Amino acid sequence: MKKMVSVLACALSFSALADWSVDSQNSSLSFVSVKNELVAETHHFKQLQGSLSDAGELKVSIPVSGIETNIPLRNERILQYTLLSKDFAAITATAKVDMTKVSALKVGQVLTVQQPLDLTLLAQSQTLSTSLQVVKLSDKQLLVYTTAPVVLDLTKFKLDAGIEKLRELAGLKVISPLVPVSFSVSLTQ
Repeated sequence: MKKMVSVLACALSFSALADWSVDSQNSSLSFVSVKNELVAETHHFKQLQGSLSDAGELKVSIPVSGIETNIPLRNERILQYTLLSKDFAAITATAKVDMTKVSALKVGQVLTVQQPLDLTLLAQSQTLSTSLQVVKLSDKQLLVYTTAPVVLDLTKFKLDAGIEKLRELAGLKVISPLVPVSFSVSLTQ
């Protein structure tokens, strides 16, 4: 009996230390583009991948081939001229998460945090401030989402030439380099 209790205790403590994985089916990342100063359109990426370790290391990868703007030709042009998908297959985001606060959550509780997030797009990295809420949906599921859009300045990622090429090909007056981004990430253990 003592051996069975010891084995059960070890199994429970092991599961408590297991990494969390991004549930791609229940996660989303959307962004808004603005052209000619008046036309705003919402787009998204079809897939997110990643994990959150017990030590609080968050790593999320966004395959650029999963971009969806609802216009196939525009998808191709963004991949070719802006995201340079032949050389850069993914956008990555990393962060150090305070797992003490996350572990203290009870099912149904919500934690609001200001979380620095390191974003790498092409070969350029920027640290962004994000306002997030973390909800413990069950002992094995967390939901993390933005409470306000994160506004990316694409000029800081050196995407100016790609944006200009898209503008030229589409015959537009202007495409804004400021892009609001929102995400909702489901993590399972």
